[in-house]
Amino acid sequence: MKKILGLPILHVKNVGEHLLPTMQKSIDTLQSHKEHWDRQKSKLSVYTESGEHKFKLKQDPMEGVEGWQDLRKIIKGHVMDYFTSTQPIDEDFQSDQDRLLRDELDTYWHSYAWYTYFDERDSYSWHAHGQYYLIATYYVRAEEEHAPLQFKSPLSDMYTTWALGTKATNLEETIQPETGDLIIWPAWLEHQVPSIEEKLLNHSTIHEINKYKEKRISITNCYVKPHAQFLHTQRNKDEQE
Repeated sequence: MKKILGLPILHVKNVGEHLLPTMQKSIDTLQSHKEHWDRQKSKLSVYTESGEHKFKLKQDPMEGVEGWQDLRKIIKGHVMDYFTSTQPIDEDFQSDQDRLLRDELDTYWHSYAWYTYFDERDSYSWHAHGQYYLIATYYVRAEEEHAPLQFKSPLSDMYTTWALGTKATNLEETIQPETGDLIIWPAWLEHQVPSIEEKLLNHSTIHEINKYKEKRISITNCYVKPHAQFLHTQRNKDEQE
């Protein structure tokens, strides 16, 4: 566990390596069927060809990704490790309730997942996932040439507003993920995937501009807030019946 911007971020390497060749191949194959799609829709598996959101349609954005169900279990183990280490049980207050909640989440913690398929033109601007509790991002393919992941301190905008005419607050942190990396962080933490132009401006030189040899593939897995978990637990039980 490392501290980034003073916050606990779990960065694990070489996760699910045995699944990578199969996952890369299956996602590349899925994307080959979207070559005629609008680029803004095809690069995110959460959208249909017409631009509808699959969650609203109750469709699984990870359908057809071979190895995903096995990887999902591995990610869940790391998520529980992160949850336990960052929020230890308070033995003096509600320890029984804490243990009951952890057991419940360990058994079933509802999450939403999708993959992104980025080339050098693509980016995510600064955003957070405040409707969720934890974010676990797994890198199916991440090479040195690919855009990094950047985090912004929650104090950054406040400090920039207060400071006299400067944007150089140094309250951002950059991670260059590698294939097989898993990164877990609080869902409210702002983050972005900069465009290749931004990466070159900040970390490289004009001579290194080049197209990606292969697409950057990542899987975002969003875990719901524990206090809302009972809704999904009941729904899961109803579906099983």
